[in-house]
Amino acid sequence: MDSYFEKGIRLNGTLWVKGAVHFDGDFEGEIYSSDHFVIGKSGKILGNIKTYNVTNMGFIQGNLFAENKVALMNDSRLTGDISTYHLIIDEGSNFEGRCKMIEEAPKSVKEEMETLERPVPKTAKASKASKASSDPKSSTANSKSFFPLKKAAGIAAVVLVIAGVTWLYPREGDKLEPLVKKGYDLVAKKSYAEAETVFKKALTVSRVESRVYAGLGDIYFEDKRYNDALAQFQRAIDLSPANGQYRIKQAKTYSAKGQLKEAVESYKQAVEIDPKSGAAFYNLGLLYLEQKDMDKARESLEMSVAVDSESFEPHEALSRVYSQENSYDKAIAEISSAIKLKNDKSSLHLTLGTLLLDSGKQDEAVEAFKKAADLFPQNFSAQIRIADWYYTKGMLEESLETYKVAETLDSENPVVQARLGKIYIDKNENKKAQVALEKAIKLNPKDAQSHYQLGRLVSEEGKWGRAQSLLSNAISLDAGYGPSHYELGIVLLGREKVDSAREEFQKALELEPKNSDFIMGLVLALVEKKELDKSLELLLPISKREKDNPKIFFAICNVYTKKGYFTVATGHCEKSLKLDKSNYKTMNRLAWLYAKKRIKLKKAFELSSQTLKAFPKRAEFIDTLSEILYVRGEPEKAMAKIQEAIKLVPNNPYYKQQLWKFKNVKLKSDPAG
Repeated sequence: MDSYFEKGIRLNGTLWVKGAVHFDGDFEGEIYSSDHFVIGKSGKILGNIKTYNVTNMGFIQGNLFAENKVALMNDSRLTGDISTYHLIIDEGSNFEGRCKMIEEAPKSVKEEMETLERPVPKTAKASKASKASSDPKSSTANSKSFFPLKKAAGIAAVVLVIAGVTWLYPREGDKLEPLVKKGYDLVAKKSYAEAETVFKKALTVSRVESRVYAGLGDIYFEDKRYNDALAQFQRAIDLSPANGQYRIKQAKTYSAKGQLKEAVESYKQAVEIDPKSGAAFYNLGLLYLEQKDMDKARESLEMSVAVDSESFEPHEALSRVYSQENSYDKAIAEISSAIKLKNDKSSLHLTLGTLLLDSGKQDEAVEAFKKAADLFPQNFSAQIRIADWYYTKGMLEESLETYKVAETLDSENPVVQARLGKIYIDKNENKKAQVALEKAIKLNPKDAQSHYQLGRLVSEEGKWGRAQSLLSNAISLDAGYGPSHYELGIVLLGREKVDSAREEFQKALELEPKNSDFIMGLVLALVEKKELDKSLELLLPISKREKDNPKIFFAICNVYTKKGYFTVATGHCEKSLKLDKSNYKTMNRLAWLYAKKRIKLKKAFELSSQTLKAFPKRAEFIDTLSEILYVRGEPEKAMAKIQEAIKLVPNNPYYKQQLWKFKNVKLKSDPAG
């Protein structure tokens, strides 16, 4: 080897060398070599190389022209085009560019060097050594002494080159710095196209400034040109290997591409460079969290919190880790620390509220939700949380008003409409409930609960066809929800499809075997099938277990009524009404039993009048009052009433039979008062 340029040397300009050269420094410009030019592992070349042979073990950004051979060794990097006669690419080398194999060089490098004029600094005074080298004869005779193997002589040659470079590029920094600053200002303003133009202009001033490549990497990352971004960040790292921020940018790009393993390695390298980099630990923790490696995520985020006391994000992320581990006290402590650092961030208060709610601290939770809503009234999630809390507390009016606020923020949100529908149901405002539920289903046709709730409502109105369709949809969307099967059973009974109804009740019981409502539904089907004793076998044990359940006693009342045991039936209906004084069906049944037994007719009349005041168009309630009037000895009034029922249900044979009875059958004795 004739010359050696050691690591740490940085040169700009045009370099002319004779003999074999080993280059381990940094160079920007053009290189002309007459022999073998070797770029060492530490060598970085930004510019074109023309030589006889070239071996790359380092980093080159530029085009290679080799009269004879190009060899790219393991771990080397080349971005540029190749023209050569022989090409050797070692396994593990990195080459981005085009390659042209030539028959022979149009002009040898040696010839080109001899014909081109070499730049000589105007102000440099020629030393004895330089005068000797300018003489061709002296140069030929003393070539060995001009390019010695000793490092000292190599450095002397470098000094001569630097003198020429200084003359050619007097004040590069004066041009570069304003361009770099302007480029980053434009990136901050998200003017990416303009920023790219500025950074590329900066490259014409210097190709060894890492900030320029990093800036281009930022632009390409935002534009989702991840491969281009990685190439630029790698060049920045090659030029400034001790800059941990470039490793973080590289890692984020790998992560965006889904190359998580590479991203982890880049973050680790950033941490090795700067063990106190909170950003590196934070981003590494987020990556581990994404990979669900909770131990490593916790470890990294705890380190981030320890080394970066001014950032709220690591506390917020660490809180998320603790929350997923159900360590709510630790999670609450971390999110509280985040709030101390960033009290005006609505989402932090929202997270705190959620954690407090999950840990059973409801009153504290709602205060956090209110704080989130105060900071940002348009925070939809905060409004929903507050509305839910009011609902669980039974504060329907407050819940309704808050949901209405949420509706103004997002009127097309199916969750809001579904919850409005449920509140209106609880407030017995069924028309409003139907409107909200219809909208919820339109917005989200796969919302099984809204189909179920709306199905219940239209079932209560006797719209059996619509109810059956809605409840069938609810079951197809969620076959594991027992109440949907139960309500469908009720609808099928209303449509006189007793066997199908019985199947639905049994399906509901398979899901919840001890649900007394489902058992009573099955009893309704059994009663229709005249299986009265089996019905009582199901109901009587429950009445002993659920002594305060009015529905059970009402169901037993109905079975005994069907069996003709009016006295026993009356006792069970009286007990049911005592437990639930506002149940109109129980009132109607008891009034009818009093009329049939011809007892307590004054009480029967009062009960029947209450039911008709609430439901004036309900045929079975009208029939009960007509029966009471009949047994009171007022057949004319009884006939007038039963005709109202017949108008509502013209094809009901029972009501027609009642009319005939009132006209033609006289009571044998006066009823009891």
